[in-house]
Amino acid sequence: MPQKLRVGVVGCGQIAQIAHLPYLQELPSFEIAAVCDLSPQVVDQVGERFHVPHRFNDHADLVKLPDLDVVLVTNKNHAPPALAALEAGKHVLVEKPIAFNLKQAAEMIEAARRSRVTLMVGYMKRYDPAFERAQQLVAAMQQVHMIRVHDFAGTYRINHEIYDLASASDLDPQALAAFKAQDDADLLADIGTDRRDLLEAHDIMIHLCIHDINALHGLYGLPDQIVAAHLYDGTFVTGLMTYKNGVRLIWETGNLVSLVDWDEQIKVWGPDRRLEIKFPFPYLKNAATLLNIDENEGASAVRRQVVASYDEAFKREWRHFYDCVTGGIEPRTSGAEALRDLEFAVELTRSASGASS
Repeated sequence: MPQKLRVGVVGCGQIAQIAHLPYLQELPSFEIAAVCDLSPQVVDQVGERFHVPHRFNDHADLVKLPDLDVVLVTNKNHAPPALAALEAGKHVLVEKPIAFNLKQAAEMIEAARRSRVTLMVGYMKRYDPAFERAQQLVAAMQQVHMIRVHDFAGTYRINHEIYDLASASDLDPQALAAFKAQDDADLLADIGTDRRDLLEAHDIMIHLCIHDINALHGLYGLPDQIVAAHLYDGTFVTGLMTYKNGVRLIWETGNLVSLVDWDEQIKVWGPDRRLEIKFPFPYLKNAATLLNIDENEGASAVRRQVVASYDEAFKREWRHFYDCVTGGIEPRTSGAEALRDLEFAVELTRSASGASS
């Protein structure tokens, strides 16, 4: 029988309740041993729902559990609990972004190295079957002409319509204000302490668009140069970027939270084939990512729409993490790769805002 890993979860918000906790409960290789959240109300509700024996309101107490193998970090500011877990010798799966700034990310990578544990970053799109199929098709292209990354997102309000979620109504407003001030300070560390006007844009960049940065990273690599980028309407970024081989990249991201339909795609143009990866709303379980393939069939234009699988990307992500921990495998979405993603996100925010690098 395979080794079962005991998991502690720090942060019991929507992504933990909708995706991680249910899948950890389903997967035979894991056991939910502990949960932690600032809200005692949420911890109690989640603990009861998932039959979790150990419940905490401070991550420092959770990481002291001697028989805990893994810590999942899904709270707002990832670095403090992730660092505490890594320094305690626990393997860590941290939701994207790896951290709020480059210094935090580098400290986490170094802590994992010192403790000789696995640090993996939660970019579930990289474990999506359709994305993996697209990777193979792009790698087989003799030439790539252009890539387009488009993510205007959509509304999250349907989560409360389709899921029964525990919500916090017991948190001290003064404590929340203190946490918010620290979060803002950590975010500003890379874009400039005098650029509070960029906080919302950079927050969107590293929480929403970082998925697109990492997907691009895995699909073709990150571009070598940002030729031009522009920030407008608060959070929207358009840009033109290039690779050393001459391939052009068109960038379009923002956040249209009033639209119900999720609007996120990556397109790749080759000389005889066009690929489109169309991502679904990320919180909708087992929703298939669609891979559209446009090509010629004789004198005719043909479109094939591939549904590679209905297997859930979050679940596949945990299976990969298990193999990394038990087999000593480097994670597909490693800390080092996530650090490069964050560097690119900072560069893009600063370039789009007109700030000097």
